[in-house]
Amino acid sequence: MSAAVVVAALCLGGSVAPFPQPSAPESAASVWRATEHPGAGLPTDRASIMAREVYPGVTLEQLNYSAEEIEWATYQNPLAEAAALVTTEFPDDYSLAYFGPNRTFTIAFSGDAPAGALATLDATGLPYSTLEGLGFTEADYQAASNNVSRQVSQALDAEELSPAASFSVNSDITKAPDVIVVTITGDDEVARQAALSAVGIPSVARPFVVTVVEGGENEYVIGL
Repeated sequence: MSAAVVVAALCLGGSVAPFPQPSAPESAASVWRATEHPGAGLPTDRASIMAREVYPGVTLEQLNYSAEEIEWATYQNPLAEAAALVTTEFPDDYSLAYFGPNRTFTIAFSGDAPAGALATLDATGLPYSTLEGLGFTEADYQAASNNVSRQVSQALDAEELSPAASFSVNSDITKAPDVIVVTITGDDEVARQAALSAVGIPSVARPFVVTVVEGGENEYVIGL
């Protein structure tokens, strides 16, 4: 799932599975820079929370929101909307963003975080984390992922292994966002093994790395 999809889903009030806090691979540990931004310390008493505007001129007090909807309106939505602005205003800097457990939110940048992006996030008054120096943008990742997907598809077609063998192309943005993982799936183990041999390790430009693993029965839809 791309960062843009995560942000879009949360802006619309949807839900995605929570992610753990980021853990950069050893190869990037000395390059990636993590910074905690504590936020403005917004009041947490009920009266102050209910007085917050969810929409211009409309406070939580005026809406019949459930506890889950209040959480979305006061925490997830403001940060998701801010991140959505960052993705459009700083496409040459933005890498990815995701929510984690216990009210954590991380946004990452190819190099240094632009001052304007930080100002947009700070304006929410909410705490968040930044990762800087990833070395690639969201567009870079998507292009690399698409290229890997094409190589895998061509390899399977050349050996006439489709549709017995299928695949997905993903990245765990919380742990190793520069690693593109190809998962070979299929109901037939022999077909999966043949596909692994046919695919090998697709080529990709740095800073990305490709890993190919065997999955189980067909459970993915190729979306690239």
